[in-house]
Amino acid sequence: MQNPNKILLVDDDPIFLTLAELAIKKEQTSIEIFKAMNGEEAIEFLKNQSVDIIFLDLNMPVMNGWEFLDAFPQLKNRGDQIYILTSSIDPSDQRKADENPYVTSMLEKPLDREKIANTLAQSGNSSN
Repeated sequence: MQNPNKILLVDDDPIFLTLAELAIKKEQTSIEIFKAMNGEEAIEFLKNQSVDIIFLDLNMPVMNGWEFLDAFPQLKNRGDQIYILTSSIDPSDQRKADENPYVTSMLEKPLDREKIANTLAQSGNSSN
């Protein structure tokens, strides 16, 4: 995959969304960033738009991250890579993420500049 140019942030925390967007733009200004407040909004968005990377929170109202991942295979426009963002230290969450074929990796919150740089570099070098 070439360098990502479209990212979808899925999180119910508007402060996190704003800070993550600013951090990503600092790393790569040309990236187009879209935001959804829950999994349902993300699914609706992805019905009409494709993205390169999805940063997905697990704990959200309406449709959580796991429910999003259950609905994700039915979409035609899918993000190439999904990174779960979590503050969870529950080993069962890590196992579940590792077992899901759509999850590229699990990242611990907060999403800082180093994690963003590593993710963008990994995505740009991926053969997905």
